[in-house]
Amino acid sequence: MRVVVTGAAGMIGANLVHGLNAIGIDDVIAVDDLTDGPKYRNLLGAQISDYFDRSDFYTRFARGEFGQVDAVLHEGACSDTMEHNGRYMLDTNYRCSKDLLDACQAQGVRLLYASSAATYGGSNSFREEPEFERPLNVYGYSKLLFDNVVRRMLPTAASQVVGFRYFNVYGPREQHKG
Repeated sequence: MRVVVTGAAGMIGANLVHGLNAIGIDDVIAVDDLTDGPKYRNLLGAQISDYFDRSDFYTRFARGEFGQVDAVLHEGACSDTMEHNGRYMLDTNYRCSKDLLDACQAQGVRLLYASSAATYGGSNSFREEPEFERPLNVYGYSKLLFDNVVRRMLPTAASQVVGFRYFNVYGPREQHKG
């Protein structure tokens, strides 16, 4: 089984890589931006078959250069809820995710992706319905935009797509931000 993990050096991504290894899956393509070099530590001891910088990966994946991929676990994103550069946030969290979704659908690859409870924002309910989705920042908005793309395409999806609305994640390999 070949699995791609984007955001592989982040806390969730690295735990997924190590978890895949624990069940015998080591054909894992790790994708991340290691501009912040110390993140590599999260992958120490992990078995990966290859590593790609996010800037190289998306185009190559869309061209089908990785052969048969069984699933993409898409954790890669700008998760800084204090980031105010909307263009950067939408390019990183929305556009890259949408392009990846399109490539997965074209190749029949399952996509499991990180959404966020930030999509609910100021709502007093955690129901997955538009009237309860009111992001308070551009991060939550970028995640909601992609969730909406997924909702629209699900009835005709060529392969499985699953989103996880994480809320205040913390655990092994977490590196304090700021």
